[in-house]
Amino acid sequence: MMEVLLITGFLGAGKTTLIQHLLKSEFNTNEKVAVIVNEIGQIGIDGTLLSGQDVDVLELTSGCICCTIKTDFFKAVQEIHRRFNPSYLVVETTGVAQPGDMLDVLFEPPLSEFTRLRDVITVVDAGFFEAREVLGSFYDNQIKCADILVLNKIDQVAAARVNQISAVLYELNPKATIFTAQHCAVDIAALLGVDSRQAHHTSHGRDSHHYAQEGFQSFSFEDKRLMDRDKLAKFLDSLPPALFRCKGWVRFADGSGLLNYAGSSYRIDPIESSRDTALVFVGRKCNEREIISSLEECLA
Repeated sequence: MMEVLLITGFLGAGKTTLIQHLLKSEFNTNEKVAVIVNEIGQIGIDGTLLSGQDVDVLELTSGCICCTIKTDFFKAVQEIHRRFNPSYLVVETTGVAQPGDMLDVLFEPPLSEFTRLRDVITVVDAGFFEAREVLGSFYDNQIKCADILVLNKIDQVAAARVNQISAVLYELNPKATIFTAQHCAVDIAALLGVDSRQAHHTSHGRDSHHYAQEGFQSFSFEDKRLMDRDKLAKFLDSLPPALFRCKGWVRFADGSGLLNYAGSSYRIDPIESSRDTALVFVGRKCNEREIISSLEECLA
């Protein structure tokens, strides 16, 4: 049986960062691990970031595992089991997935015949916890389904706010174990040592809504031309609050960088290799044409 670690959490919370930390730990040295990354956009970003770490990574794009590409997920898990038979399968959901729906998929035959759910780990963004005020039950469900909650980016808020958010998390899910972290740097041994005893049942999906029903949208932008750094900064500062996430590579005259935008804040980290601009956007009822048009004006 493959032990499944389901990593979930809203857009930009730090799911990929947690998996990177997991794969760099002794956990990946002592166990055979495979990773499935799910992104609703057509361009795969996280799979590329996780590759090259002596682990088998499979990326599923252009839809959500629990609905539009459910069959692809079934086939992917079966193929991983047949070819690699790892001890652990780490599944990173898209940020707009509902864990309950994911559990339904994992508990269905044939996956239930050779997989066993180890833990549902939800990453929560302390710096953008106000998303809960906008998304309501959609956001809360990701917290309520978790065995383990990682309250990430605590360096972005005051200590009193960390305590306040922790209290809300405990109220929503008193059975979960809560870790606080910066850049998802939690003690992996402690994380995997949690004795999770939540009873996960099927048919969660009856009361949930898929991302499209909630008004979420995904679109992308690709271009081989150079970006103007100053113009891009102004563009990112002008994005509407309903644009929750932008991630990917940006090519400047002095080199390429990895752009991470979430919750109205962003960072661009330089990368060694040269990459053309390829960005994925996820928002809710945004004007896609207007955003892409503004981005095109940033081309040098």
